[in-house]
Amino acid sequence: MGNRTYALLTGLFIILLGSTVALVAWWMSGGQTQRVPYTVVSTMEVAGLNVSSAVSYRGVRAGTVTEIRFNPEDSREILIDIEVDADLPVSQGTWATLRMQGITGLSQLALHDEGDQPERLLTRAEDPARIPMRPGLLDRLTDRGEGILGSVERIGANLEQLTSTDNLDRIGNILINVEVASERLKDFDQRLDPILDGLPILTDEALSLLGELRVLATGLQTLPEQFDSLTRDAQALTATGQRIGTDLQDEVTPALTRALDELAATGIELQRLARRLQDQPQSLLHGPQRAAPGPGEPGYRPQ
Repeated sequence: MGNRTYALLTGLFIILLGSTVALVAWWMSGGQTQRVPYTVVSTMEVAGLNVSSAVSYRGVRAGTVTEIRFNPEDSREILIDIEVDADLPVSQGTWATLRMQGITGLSQLALHDEGDQPERLLTRAEDPARIPMRPGLLDRLTDRGEGILGSVERIGANLEQLTSTDNLDRIGNILINVEVASERLKDFDQRLDPILDGLPILTDEALSLLGELRVLATGLQTLPEQFDSLTRDAQALTATGQRIGTDLQDEVTPALTRALDELAATGIELQRLARRLQDQPQSLLHGPQRAAPGPGEPGYRPQ
């Protein structure tokens, strides 16, 4: 009887302990909060992510991973089903990354939202809304690390080529040429010293030449005044000539015109005298004949 009682109590204790543990686990897993499903779509590796891995939203634990599978329509995509708190502000601009948890090698899913698309992302159990996954810090470091390794390999190859025997010989020749050029520059410097010493003399001559040019420029500046004086004199002479011409036209021209008129009258009289002498030459001795008396005059005789 005692053994049975002990066994019964032990069984009841185990059942009570298991129920308590299950209740605590359910409470810690968020069983007291209503959750909604979403599907995260990834084209990258999801190493370290497992079913029941934590899902956080901007650093706050908000749900768990329920399933990980390949997309049957596109094998390049990995579909990660998650359940998050119903009151979580998942929007059209929400995106996910994979975040490592310390040194355990496990990962968790982190949701981010920059607020550029604040519209709520509606979802339902029959057709969960999809959230895109972007490369996380580790993925970006891995990609850049591969690029850096490639650059290091190229640099190593270039250094190896640079330190080849032929290139070392070329570098030695370059150094020799540099040394020769340095010697020539030194010799050129020595030759240049006398020229530099003669520069003050050239400078004095140049200053003297500039002085003469300044004097010449000053003389050239006075030429316009002289040209103006000559122009004024020429204008005065022209005006005098115009006045003389006007005076000649006013005084000489009328007298010349009268003389020409008298000369013309004299010419007419000479023509008349010449005709008369031609018709009556005796008139030169006896004078001109008297004209026959006309009707009514004394001595008129009708014909």
